[in-house]
Amino acid sequence: MDTMKVNPFHISDIKALKIDGVEVTATAAEINKADGVVASMTTTTEPGTNECAVQLVFKDEAGETMAIPTSGLLYLCETSDGLAHDIASTSLAVLTNGALTNLGSAGPSLFTTTAAGLLGMTIAGTADQYFIVIVLPSGKMLISDECAMDSI
Repeated sequence: MDTMKVNPFHISDIKALKIDGVEVTATAAEINKADGVVASMTTTTEPGTNECAVQLVFKDEAGETMAIPTSGLLYLCETSDGLAHDIASTSLAVLTNGALTNLGSAGPSLFTTTAAGLLGMTIAGTADQYFIVIVLPSGKMLISDECAMDSI
């Protein structure tokens, strides 16, 4: 039996948590799970001649694929640390899954995934490699795996 000190003169036995008379039966993992918050992503890339196809799968804190559409900002980078923002000779286009709106020439883009947390796009450019950087509302960056180009 668990006890809780509610004031200096009273200790109560805690048998169940109730909110407005309704017993809460959620597990600690269920309570701690941040529902609908992107925490990570997996990347699949397919190199092509001066382009690369990228598929992103967004996941929540529990590692489960998102079950709702997710929107945010992304940009391309030539380095795996996400610090090189200026890529003038590059373009992004939706390949499959989701929507993408370029906000400027090779600048940031607004994306929306499918209801299953999927986003697919094609990168066309002249560099040997690119990384997709997703900027979360917290400021945290999710950086894709390398997307290598097959040059002619």
